[in-house]
Amino acid sequence: MAVKEIMLAGNPVLRKKTDEIENPAMEKKLICDLKDTLEDFRRRAGLGRGIAAPQIGIAKRVLYIITNEFSGELINPKIIKHSKETSVWWDSCFSYKVAVFAKVRRWNEIEVEYFDLKGERKILKTDRDLSELLQHEIDHLDGILFIDRKVEDGEWLVMREEWEKKGRPGREIE
Repeated sequence: MAVKEIMLAGNPVLRKKTDEIENPAMEKKLICDLKDTLEDFRRRAGLGRGIAAPQIGIAKRVLYIITNEFSGELINPKIIKHSKETSVWWDSCFSYKVAVFAKVRRWNEIEVEYFDLKGERKILKTDRDLSELLQHEIDHLDGILFIDRKVEDGEWLVMREEWEKKGRPGREIE
């Protein structure tokens, strides 16, 4: 098992635009490290669906996701299409120790182009929860943190304990 330290807000690697991967097959160790770190975080924190390479100190365009809709690596992911419709979500981040949640606006549906470990180009069409998650993780690859996308409308920032009292809401009804 290769659980890595998660970089916290303020670490400069989290603000760097990441480098594209030229040979996906060479990234097997990085992908295993991302998967192991995400699984460990999920066990300890009781939540977590995705992790980006910068969060373990590596400025490369690689994500690892674990959800019911999709699980696995996304190498060089980019959003190639999105809906006009948006929703406001409660969002948080490992790099903030999932201690605070902020309201952010995200597209309801996206299409993501990415490569797998074999170097095969794939398209992933998403909506709702997976769309929000992938936008969050792709932001990490561009040096953007969830707090940068905050929606300031009354109560926009809460501590995790208050978010849990609200029933762990995801998307806000607009």
